[in-house]
Amino acid sequence: MNRSLQIRAGLSVVVLLVSLIGLWPTIQALSINKEERAAAQGNAERLAEIQEIDSKAIRRGLDLKGGMYLVLEIDQSDMTPAEAQDALQRVKESLVRRIDKFGVSEPEITTFGASRIVVKLPGLQDPERAKNLIGKTARLEFRLVRPDTELQEVLEKLDRAYLDEAVVAAAKAAEAPSEDVAQADTTGGEDNPFGTLEADEAAAASDAVYKAEHPFSGMLIAQPGLGGVGATLFLDEKDVGRMQKLLDDPRTARALRDVEFQLGDTPLDLGNGTFFRALYLVDGVPALTGDRLEGAVATNDNENIGRFQVSFTLDSRGARSFAKMTGDNQGRKLAISLDSRISSAPTIQNRIPGGQGVITGNFSNNEASDLALLLRAGALPADVQIVEERTVGPSLGSDSIQKGVSAAMYGSIFVILFMLVYYRLSGLITVIALVSNIIILMAVLAQFGLVLTLPGIAGIILTVGMAVDANVLINERIREELRKDKTIRASVQSGYMNATRTIIDANVTTLIAGGILLMFGTGPIKGFAVTLSIGIITSMFTALVMTRVIMEMSTRNKGKQTMSI
Repeated sequence: MNRSLQIRAGLSVVVLLVSLIGLWPTIQALSINKEERAAAQGNAERLAEIQEIDSKAIRRGLDLKGGMYLVLEIDQSDMTPAEAQDALQRVKESLVRRIDKFGVSEPEITTFGASRIVVKLPGLQDPERAKNLIGKTARLEFRLVRPDTELQEVLEKLDRAYLDEAVVAAAKAAEAPSEDVAQADTTGGEDNPFGTLEADEAAAASDAVYKAEHPFSGMLIAQPGLGGVGATLFLDEKDVGRMQKLLDDPRTARALRDVEFQLGDTPLDLGNGTFFRALYLVDGVPALTGDRLEGAVATNDNENIGRFQVSFTLDSRGARSFAKMTGDNQGRKLAISLDSRISSAPTIQNRIPGGQGVITGNFSNNEASDLALLLRAGALPADVQIVEERTVGPSLGSDSIQKGVSAAMYGSIFVILFMLVYYRLSGLITVIALVSNIIILMAVLAQFGLVLTLPGIAGIILTVGMAVDANVLINERIREELRKDKTIRASVQSGYMNATRTIIDANVTTLIAGGILLMFGTGPIKGFAVTLSIGIITSMFTALVMTRVIMEMSTRNKGKQTMSI
């Protein structure tokens, strides 16, 4: 055996062995069934072992593993192009931190265009929780609640800002009693059935006039019995949407200069099926923001058994500011605001040193854990909106795998049978090369952390066809040389020599096309391009190196007169 053949044979063996070793975690992961995975949830050691295996196995895309696909759009209004680009990158970085802390394995977060971010979360089990986690801005602020003595003046300003004279006139016209009702009232008496009707209509008409004259404060209800929440203003839960529209209206901002209204984040249940929402008048500028937050963790709420709260810690600078602010404002209420909704507004009893506090809100364990996660990851630098959402169930992913694997298997079996029947022993060598090609291709996917998708399986099937094409070309070249009465060794060498340039030319042009798809394509196109590009390289290696080694070793005998081809 000459040295060149030894080197090629050694290289083929090493590549195949390394590929099998790299593919072993994937084989192990496939051998672990659902029952074993479910049982491992109660065994920390076994669960860690399975997670380690999964981390080294081939990564599967959403269409194979199931999960969630989201497209987020960033609000870039009032931003310069430079600011918009900076906001896009900062939002992406914040989302990466959040999702990493959330524990989703193998997420994919990419920017798309000038204002959108695509988030792929394979294997996600709780889509709603993930949406809440990703979509929240999580802007934490501490704002001092204004004294009640300022409320009346502020409400009058807002009522004037929204007053519509035409609506008031219409309401007053509707308040005037009709002739029938007035006549019925003159009969009087305890037995008059119209007396109650008239009183109800009059009360309703009077209420309509008051609300028309007070478009903002007319929605508010005085509820002294709901004390202890840091506000004296409340509104019916059904009016929250209408109130939020008023708060977002530019006229509100123009009327209120150094103060603002914020709603409570949860409805208050009076126990009789009636729900109210608190409304707080707070400083327009926060006394402290979540930028100074150093840590946050979910803890048990000792005052509400079975519920949770979020304990937070501020950094040294934040702790100093917090201590000064609480020391200077003893007796006032401090509103803890998250995304412009107040979670609580406790009264400052004493100066609070150390920069530690709690956020209460009757949270469940998951809600408190998610809030702590959001606070630790940091607020998004701009508001985001979910503009597209797709969820792929695990059962659909399993079905896709089964059908994709079946298609690949049937196609491969047909090709193998054809090669064995048509080329006999040389066909068997081609089959060995095909199997080796798929092993090497899959090992590359596993070792480099590339994602296998359903279009990727289509790329593997196409790779099998292209690998067969190369081997068919080689075998036909060898047949031509044998017809010229050359020796078997000479025919093999000439056959490979004549076929090599053609195979390289054909595969390189396809590789260029695959590279362009990989560079500019997204989603399914990119998944197809990944396996196609890798498959082209591996098929050239197996066709021009591995099969040639086997072919030359099987024809080393100079006295051999026939060849099965």
